[in-house]
Parts: sequence; C-alpha cells; structure tokens
Amino acid sequence: MTIKEQAYRAHAFLRARCVTTLKRSHVHELLAAAVGYDTHAAFQHDATWCDVPFSITGTDPDPDVIRSRCRELGLRADETGRVVEGLPIFLHDAGYAPVRFDALIAAVESDDEDSDWDQWVWTHVVEPAGGSLDFYFDDQRLLLEGLEAAAQRGAPAAHLAIAKLLESEAVGFGYEDERVRRQVRRDGTWTSPFVSFVDVESNGLRVEGKHRHHLLASARGGDIRALMETAERYGDPAVLERAPSSEMNPMTMVEIAGEHGDGAKVRYWLTVAAQEGNFDAMRELILDHDEPDEQAWVWMHLSRLLDYDLSQDRYEAINENGTPYADDVGGHAYVGGDEGIDLNPLPRGADAVARNTAELISVRINVERDRS
Repeated sequence: MTIKEQAYRAHAFLRARCVTTLKRSHVHELLAAAVGYDTHAAFQHDATWCDVPFSITGTDPDPDVIRSRCRELGLRADETGRVVEGLPIFLHDAGYAPVRFDALIAAVESDDEDSDWDQWVWTHVVEPAGGSLDFYFDDQRLLLEGLEAAAQRGAPAAHLAIAKLLESEAVGFGYEDERVRRQVRRDGTWTSPFVSFVDVESNGLRVEGKHRHHLLASARGGDIRALMETAERYGDPAVLERAPSSEMNPMTMVEIAGEHGDGAKVRYWLTVAAQEGNFDAMRELILDHDEPDEQAWVWMHLSRLLDYDLSQDRYEAINENGTPYADDVGGHAYVGGDEGIDLNPLPRGADAVARNTAELISVRINVERDRS
C-alpha cells in the first residue's frame, strides 16, 4: 500500500460511515491531524509514513486536533463526529505509522532506551536493517519514498535522515571525503549531484554519492547537526557563520575555526568551553591566547573549584604513541602530561573579583550537571 492508497482507503472507509462531503484531497489533511499536525504541509516538513502498522507505535490519535481540522475543512457537525470516531479506528486497523525525521536520526545514532525518540522506531525500522539498505528496499520502500519526497521539497531533517540511513554503507568511501575536502579548501564550496534510491538500488557503488548529496543538502538547508558533520568530514566552514547554538560542541568548533585560521572564533569557542568546565580550554586560553591576568585567574580559581587545579603538575608515563604506559606490558616509557601553570599574583581586590566570577561560573556548571 502506498501513501496515496492509504488516503484512498481512508476516504472509502469514511464514506462508508456516511461522511459524504469529504473531498479525497482533504484526507491527507485529516491523517496529518490525527497524528498531531495542524496541516498536511507541517506533517510533510517534519515526518513521513513508514511500512509499520500504526498500532505498533502505542499512540492514540488526538480527537481535538481532528475535530478542529474537520471544522476548518468545512465538514458538517454530524460528519465531524463520525470522522473523530472513525479515523482512529482506520489507523489502528489498517494505517501506517508516522515517523518523525528527528526520531529516525536519533534512532540511527543511538539505541539508548532513555533517549527521547520513540523506541519503536529503533525496534521496527532501524535495528532490523542492521545498517544494510537491502532491508529498506525490501521492507521499507514507503519510508524511502517519503524521505526522498520530503528532501526534494527542501526539508533539511529529511536530507539528514537519508544520510544517516546510508552512513554505515557509505563509510568505506573515505577517499571521496578527502576529495571533497580538497575541493572545499581550493574553491571554498562544493558540488554534489542528486542520486536517487533507484540509482543506488541498481548500482550500490553510488551510495556514497547519495549520502554526500543529502548530508551537504541538509547543511545547506541550515541543519546544525549536518553543518557540524560537514565541517568535520569535508572541512566545510559554513557552520562558523551560524549563530552559536547548544547543538555546537565548543571544542569541535575550536578545531574547525583553527583549521580555517579564524583566531577570533577559536578564542570565542575556547571561552565557551572553559565556561562549561573544560580544563583544556582554560589551559589553552591562559597559555596561548594572552588572557589578561584578571581573566587568567578566573580560570585558575574555577579549575580549583572544580577539583582540577591547573597550577599542579600532571605527569604520567606513556607509550611512544601517547597511550598510557602499562607496567605489565613493559617496554620504553616516556613522560607525558602537563606542567602546572604559574601565574603572577593579583592585588587583593582584583583577586576577590576573579574568585567571585569563578564561583558564579562554578555554580552554573554544577546546576547544568545536576540537570543532565
């Protein structure tokens, strides 16, 4: 059954229940309303249908949203009542499950039961595939068609969801990543032509091209997750122009800014990381970025409040490759670690201000840690 066939059957089901004035074009609106969306367009931007029974999801259609949408579509009161009663029956007996693009992305990235995506997405959509596209071609073609249609309409999360589904099969094409990285470095931009699922099904070697196209298209559409990944994978600097967001890992942003020679952004993101309690960022700010003595002491006091005194030497035995040295293995040992930082003392008043600032940052860090 295709999406159009689902709408056709739902229309026939409701007509059999004496909902005679309902236009077939409006059935998509009611199906979207049944799963919590104000309009079909909103549903298409955020989700699609997949070849899993609706009953598996453990959710119930929202009668209030269905009723409101019926009124907006101009249905009579008696017909509205029949739709509110009948549409959930149709979905539970014969409907498809709606899957949000973000839920699909999260399910691919983690099978943690404590995650905020619906567990059924992992159990019935992602896990059975085992990272292989063959499962989706055989059992989830409806999902692939819906994702590709949403991507073509310009939904960044749909592009990213496709890239995530393809990721495990595209991982073996690292040489292409390096080629695109060289292109970005040379031209400051990149190109990646569209590749369809039909193309991939007939020629599996095209999976990397499709993965790359959708990952870059998601980034071009402004999805922060995709921007972070294209920066790491291809050296794409676009994320540096975005407003700071909680989705941006500060130390990753430091690396990206450093790769593109943006010293101001390096310092900005080091400061963000230090304010989140990252000791490497504090150390780098003090030693490599000419922090004023007053600010350097803020980081020093903060490190002590967080039980990691930057003034203390921290040396350890390591192997030649930098890994921790193991006595039971033996061999040559080398000295690794950090020398303690020695700062010039501040006048009493300035030091009190630095301590107070560090305490305020420490409280905020501890509150955030307690929340997480």
